[in-house]
Amino acid sequence: MELDAHEKECAIRYQMVNDKLSALDKRLWRLEAMIMVSTLSFIGLAATLLTKI
Repeated sequence: MELDAHEKECAIRYQMVNDKLSALDKRLWRLEAMIMVSTLSFIGLAATLLTKI
């Protein structure tokens, strides 16, 4: 009886952890994409300025 209750509690806890990790993964992917775009923009700007000189 107690083992069943423990298993149900753990299943709920693991599902919550999994949901939070999934949300964190999406946020990290967006952050990585923003960093890549800003880096490419900076490189493009630097290349443009160097060709104008």
